[in-house]
Amino acid sequence: MKKFIRILTALLIILLVALPVSCSGDSTSSKPAANSAAPSGKERKGNGKEKKGKDATVEFTYWESSPSDKAGFDLMIGKFAEDHPEIRLKPQIYPDNTYLDQLDTRIAANDWPDVIRYTYQRLGKFKEGDVMLDLTDKVSRENVDALVPAYRSALTYNGKLVGMPHHTDTIGVFYNKRMFKESGIRIPKDAMDGWTWKELTEIAEKLKKDHKLDYAFTGIWENRSGYRYLPFLYMNGGSVLSDDQETVTMDSPKNLEAVKLFEKWRKEDLVVKGGFTQEQQANMLFVAEKIAFVFSGSWHCSYMEENMAGNWGVTYMPQKDGKTGSDMGGNALFAYKGTECPEACGNFIDYMTSKDNVREFCEAGNFIPVRQDVIDDGLKYSEFQEEMDTFLDIVGTIDPKMAEDETSSHFQQLNTIWSEEMDPLAVDGSASAEQVLQNCQARMEKEFTK
Repeated sequence: MKKFIRILTALLIILLVALPVSCSGDSTSSKPAANSAAPSGKERKGNGKEKKGKDATVEFTYWESSPSDKAGFDLMIGKFAEDHPEIRLKPQIYPDNTYLDQLDTRIAANDWPDVIRYTYQRLGKFKEGDVMLDLTDKVSRENVDALVPAYRSALTYNGKLVGMPHHTDTIGVFYNKRMFKESGIRIPKDAMDGWTWKELTEIAEKLKKDHKLDYAFTGIWENRSGYRYLPFLYMNGGSVLSDDQETVTMDSPKNLEAVKLFEKWRKEDLVVKGGFTQEQQANMLFVAEKIAFVFSGSWHCSYMEENMAGNWGVTYMPQKDGKTGSDMGGNALFAYKGTECPEACGNFIDYMTSKDNVREFCEAGNFIPVRQDVIDDGLKYSEFQEEMDTFLDIVGTIDPKMAEDETSSHFQQLNTIWSEEMDPLAVDGSASAEQVLQNCQARMEKEFTK
């Protein structure tokens, strides 16, 4: 009988060793305490079986916001399964409109996925919580060095690579071809040929007069997306935070000049009267030909074509004293620091951000890459090739300091304050540019003391 028990025990041990390590979805795993506001930085220790990413199961959470989005991820997940059969990938897809809430609920219950897709501007809380796996030695130097500087900065924290930029989108100037032709407006040829602030204002004045418009233009800095006007501050040498991100710098002369530009536009009714916290209307006004141009996103090309076929074009952002810039959109990939499969997670993220795979993903999903080598080589999109080529050029102008500030731990709250304080100026002029920045400075400093 004792011999039988010894044999049975030996067989059970062999079976347990042969089973693959599960990185996620194990209700008995000892995940560290965390909450959605400030995740814990305590790292769960692995059991020592997973050293090179072999025989591991990696749970990857993401969302699909469009058919092209789905096409891109379906392609990459299928390719990874073929190229890395030793790693079991467990995709977990949540709806885009509930993604953040569902992920926060899981994190609050200490149920972390292994690899997570997340927007750049919301990464700050994870950085501060010290819950992002250090990928410095897990992602190839080639993949890191190829990144557009602004995006590399966004995923570097305390000298460590804590995630990898995956793709981006950005904004440019969509213009009404008929109106611009009739008014004889020149179209910039490249990113450094963009209109100066003075020229932009003069163009708006001419278009408004020539076509008897109530307003000449607007932008998608509405709907609490005030950060999309911040490129004007940064191209002028301004910033939201100091270089060490410890001090609010909203009341600087450089920022004031950029906000006074907007104030001038409102006083002359050049820009549409609408708050930064109000509902979206910019693109609707543009396709209805109520305005002549709009600062809008690369992902809006389909909407423009559907609603004003053949009568719209895209050109570059303005520039100030030879410096331009644009909005930092898109998403990154990062791994949970406490994962039991750090090597497998690193392998997956490295695979997803390699040169060939970034190109294929972006072409399939109609995204803009954040690798300079892929941008330089060019991409073949199924539609809007000329417009997407313009956006590819624009991406390289995004300010690295802006990227760092927008991925800082407090940025979500800072953006809310900025949007709310711009409303009185943008709606009815009841606040001056000076008052806007003074109020921002005071409220943001209080946010830093919480």
